[in-house]
Amino acid sequence: MNYRCLTILGSPNNHGNNALILNKVIEGIKENNPNIQFTNIKINNLNINPCSACNNCEQKKGCILEDDMTEIYTKLNQSDIIIVAAPLYFNSLPAQLKALIDRCQAIWGSKYRLNDSMIDKKENKIGGFISTAGQKLTSDRFKYVSGTMDLFFKAINTTYYDNFFLGNIDKYPARNRIKLSKDSKKFGKRLINKLKERD
Repeated sequence: MNYRCLTILGSPNNHGNNALILNKVIEGIKENNPNIQFTNIKINNLNINPCSACNNCEQKKGCILEDDMTEIYTKLNQSDIIIVAAPLYFNSLPAQLKALIDRCQAIWGSKYRLNDSMIDKKENKIGGFISTAGQKLTSDRFKYVSGTMDLFFKAINTTYYDNFFLGNIDKYPARNRIKLSKDSKKFGKRLINKLKERD
C-alpha cells in the first residue's frame, strides 16, 4: 500500500541535531516501505503567522489568515504518518513550530464548533515526535512538550504513537552518537509497522 508521510522539521536550524535524526528516521521508514510518499517541510522555510484569536474559525471553516499554513492544513489531512522533530526551547517548542500548532485552532473549530472537520475523522493517522535537549535525559525532561504534542495530534485526528528523545546534546551532539543511526531507523520502522497494523 502506498502510504503518505509528512515530516515537519520544527527546528530553526535546518542542519542541526533534529534534522540529522529525522533524516535517519526517514531512512528507516524507506527501508521498511520503499514505496512510501514523503512530504518534508522545514518550519524555518515557511511563513506562518501566529494565531490572532479572532475566532473566525468558529464561525466559518478554515483560517482567515492567508499564509503557508493553508497548504499545511491540506498536507495534514492527506498524510498517514505525521512526524514532528524539534529541540526543547526552555522546556517547550521553538516559536516557529508553536505558531503552526496554535494555528491548528482552525481545525479544532471546524471539529467542535462547526461539526465539519478539516481533517478526515475516518482516517487513523499515526504520529511520532522527535526531540532533543541540551541537558541530560531524565524521566520528566520532555513532559511539558509531550503534553503540547498530545493535544496537537488529537486536534489533527492522529494517534500519538511514539517518541524519540535524546538528551545531553550540548555535550554529545547527535553526529557523535554511535548508535544514533540504528536507533533512529528502528523508530521509523516502528511507525510504519504500527501503520500496517491499522490496515
